[in-house]
Amino acid sequence: MASYNNSASLGLKGYPAHISFEMSNYGRGTQTHLEKMVILEKWYSHLRAYLPVLYEKKTLEYTKDIAPKILDSSEQIELMNDTYDPVFESLASCSTKEKEFIKIMRGVYERLDEITAIAKTIDGTTYEAGMMVG
Repeated sequence: MASYNNSASLGLKGYPAHISFEMSNYGRGTQTHLEKMVILEKWYSHLRAYLPVLYEKKTLEYTKDIAPKILDSSEQIELMNDTYDPVFESLASCSTKEKEFIKIMRGVYERLDEITAIAKTIDGTTYEAGMMVG
């Protein structure tokens, strides 16, 4: 919860704080593929819930710039879930299928990161030496 509190201390609250928390939580420490998937799914869910509200009076901008990226992310998250196999959590595994899964997961991360940047969801924060600074 320290990361969420750190997000809040930067002046972020509500969905921007939750999005910032998921972004900073991804890849922290030793995480299984499943744990990373859950973080990506939560990040996606926060964006999907928050951005239509944020763009409520900018419908054309949302429809043109954000909605197609949200749809693409949704499709990639479905592909990520369909591709995931619990055997990937074994240290002895690194099959071609697992490598494909990792590429899909990286693509989901990149898509969500792009959406977050385009929407300026957490602007005003910077990252220095792995720490968020306001």
